[in-house]
Amino acid sequence: MFKSIFVPTTGFSNDPATLETALLVARSFRGHLDCVHVHPDPTQILVQAAGYDMGMGTGAGFVLGDIAQVLEEEDLRQTGRAKKVYEAFLQREKLEEVAMPPCARCPSAAWTEIMGREQDILTAQARVHDLTVIGHPTHWGGLTNEVAGAMLVGSGRPVLLAPPKAPARIDGTIAVAWKDTPEAARALTAAMPLLARAKQVVLINIAEHEDVTVEPVAALAKNLRWHDINVDIRYLAHSGGTVQGTILTIAGEVGADLLVMGGYSHYRLSERLFGGFTREVLAGAPLPIFMAH
Repeated sequence: MFKSIFVPTTGFSNDPATLETALLVARSFRGHLDCVHVHPDPTQILVQAAGYDMGMGTGAGFVLGDIAQVLEEEDLRQTGRAKKVYEAFLQREKLEEVAMPPCARCPSAAWTEIMGREQDILTAQARVHDLTVIGHPTHWGGLTNEVAGAMLVGSGRPVLLAPPKAPARIDGTIAVAWKDTPEAARALTAAMPLLARAKQVVLINIAEHEDVTVEPVAALAKNLRWHDINVDIRYLAHSGGTVQGTILTIAGEVGADLLVMGGYSHYRLSERLFGGFTREVLAGAPLPIFMAH
């Protein structure tokens, strides 16, 4: 069950959809939203300012202190925007703000501000929560691929990527991008609380090689039916186009509210970045993506 849900806030335009998507999960499990905003510590600000100063050169008319002040002011603006969205969200959804469990009336939420290195703090927070919900990347800012990848790889917990617009529900039809790999199996296992509540689960299996057969996905479907899950299979030989494009197309055709994936991810642990398939899916996915590594 997803009772403790971690929601990093950024102060950018994706925060509302992230909070709304997280609330869909919280309502299903009577869960709690831990909303955290990270401030860079003064040392980080000075290091970042020094980088800007070196890049701009002395002719730019800036000194280190000026750049540090600009960065601090931008952090305050982002924090203010994030807190304003959070407070409006609480009021609109009539959520109780609770710092410690138990909660008399769930779902509930809490706001915390922490100073430090964003990647380290968010990864540590994700590690102690049942699920992390992050916002879809924007042109203006938000969590970088490096930070999001570090959270997914380093936390050992599942991550749910909210789309630019929150869906109406996540428990109607759930699509699973299945591949006969340990990563896909772990993602599916992590998603079982959601799959058990879905009206229908569609297993999407793309045969990328000639030796890939329908037997493994058929065996998976049989196992899920033992859990009283209504399962359908979409198996097809890959015949042109990209695998990620085919999966997103099928997910759209079946009216999926959520896509579970893991088997098509190629994470380079040394760099902790989203890999090829995952990055391309995230760039164009109009529905929430549930991932586990």
